Amino acid sequence: MKRLLLLACTCLFSINSVASDLTVSDQYIRATPPHAKNSASFLTITNHTNTTIKLIAADSDIAKRVELHNHIKQDGMMKMRQVEAVEIAANSSTSLQPGGHHIMFLGLNNNLTEGQSVKVTLYFDNGNELNIDAPVKKINSNKNQGSTEMAHQAHH
Repeated sequence: MKRLLLLACTCLFSINSVASDLTVSDQYIRATPPHAKNSASFLTITNHTNTTIKLIAADSDIAKRVELHNHIKQDGMMKMRQVEAVEIAANSSTSLQPGGHHIMFLGLNNNLTEGQSVKVTLYFDNGNELNIDAPVKKINSNKNQGSTEMAHQAHH
């Protein structure tokens, strides 16, 4: 019985330490116009460990596919490309933001309207998973964001 209690306490301690290894802040998903097929999510991930950790995947039931993306300059043009991972250095933060790394939702099941909240699961190379709620926000278009949305539509 003591071994079982010790095992249970060890598991509880592990769950708490895993949860505090990584934190997410400033998360949101871009609202979509009617009939849009794709959207993107942005957030900041803080790594509270002494080891570099990589975000390797994300998932949500709002879209057929969820991918990690980045914008790169190729042939003098900014292009969006899928990436295998986003690195979060030890004891630092990494922001996924417009024009940079972001989470792409492809083949949306429904329009995303301001005020909704979307459940997203983030997967890391150390085995951690974070479940977050990301509010849907309407973002005012500007030249850069407009071209980003067109690139997403053209890319997919």
